[in-house]
Amino acid sequence: MKNKDQFMQISTPEAAPLERHIHVTIPASEVENGVTQRLRNKARSARFPGFRPGKAPLAIVERHYGSDALMETFDQLINERYSQAVREQSLRPVGRPEVQVEKGGRGEDFVFTAVVEVYPEFEPQIPTATVIRKSAVVTESDVDATIDIMRQQRRFYVKTERAAQNEDRVTVDFQGLMDGEPMPGGDVVDYQVVLGAGRLLPDIEQGLIGLSAGEEKSVSVQFPADYHVAELAGKNAEFHLQVKEVAEAQLPELNTEFALALGIEDGDVAVLRQEVKENLEREAQRLSHAQVKSQLLDLVVESNQPDLPKQMLAQELEQLQKDPNASAAEDLENISRRRVVLGLVLSEVVRREKLQASSAEVTQVIRDMAEQYEDPDQFVAWYRSKPEQLEQAEAMVLEDKVVAWLLERVKVTEESVNFNQLIGRSPATPAA
Repeated sequence: MKNKDQFMQISTPEAAPLERHIHVTIPASEVENGVTQRLRNKARSARFPGFRPGKAPLAIVERHYGSDALMETFDQLINERYSQAVREQSLRPVGRPEVQVEKGGRGEDFVFTAVVEVYPEFEPQIPTATVIRKSAVVTESDVDATIDIMRQQRRFYVKTERAAQNEDRVTVDFQGLMDGEPMPGGDVVDYQVVLGAGRLLPDIEQGLIGLSAGEEKSVSVQFPADYHVAELAGKNAEFHLQVKEVAEAQLPELNTEFALALGIEDGDVAVLRQEVKENLEREAQRLSHAQVKSQLLDLVVESNQPDLPKQMLAQELEQLQKDPNASAAEDLENISRRRVVLGLVLSEVVRREKLQASSAEVTQVIRDMAEQYEDPDQFVAWYRSKPEQLEQAEAMVLEDKVVAWLLERVKVTEESVNFNQLIGRSPATPAA
């Protein structure tokens, strides 16, 4: 009698170190036992003309259901032997196996090979390079700059009699002609545009600068070769402009009314400034942590080169190719490789260190995301209703735990910078 090792052989091809080929031979007698048992089960409820339910001879049942019983037996034996191999060899499959039946039929041994990729076994390498943690102290000038942005976002326009200049809002009628004929859709009335915002073709914006209310002007325009309206791309046209109003931007005063509009209950400007400062401090901490995390993960990718499962690479690349935000110029294969390396390293640290995401930690992550929505409780309920989103929140918690674990083991250098340097903003050009 053969022992079980002779019935199951597991091999790894040199060209594919993460593949496991599970070659299984199942004796014909075991196959026959399985088929017979299934036929008996079917016979209990089978109905055939001339026989009471469940009383038909097994030969008749076999004639009708023999092929089905054989296929069902094969499926069960494949699942049992594959699960046995995974359990006994402590395999960690990446996905489902590919099964190739090499021999099988009534009265003969059933032979098949299951090919499956497994996760690589490797020791995560701790980066040796130094991580720089930048930190900034929020100053009163940072608060002033942010409040100025808030005022810019709430600017209003006041009619003026002077000539139009950049950043003014101009109300204009214009008529477009091409080859002396009116352009389809070229006549526009009471069109409002802020000069310098780039909403009109540059030639038209330049033509409006210097005009006052009541003045007219004709300008020649060449549409860009890549203009979004194909029939106009690269064509020349003439636009007649009639300025009806020029309005200059005014900023709201930094006063009680402004503070009330921003949700400060008593309209106290000092309270507004304090809230802005606290928000900037939270943002500085968030950015500092995000930059450290980004550096650290880059170093993790550089320091670790595990074998990469082809199936994981293919799945990641497929997701990137479906992503509408992915740029055609990006190297999607390298991006997918980076993501797979990070996923493997982080998962291996989680497994080795037995890191876990508690229910409270997952809930906090979801609540943090919910803060940006008008109804946070509704967002939390919606997020929790989808299992795949809960898994994503759990993964975020575990990723942060791995980052914290790595930061305890790498060299970190502290660097003080100002707030504008931390957020990558030039002091002279505030951005919302």
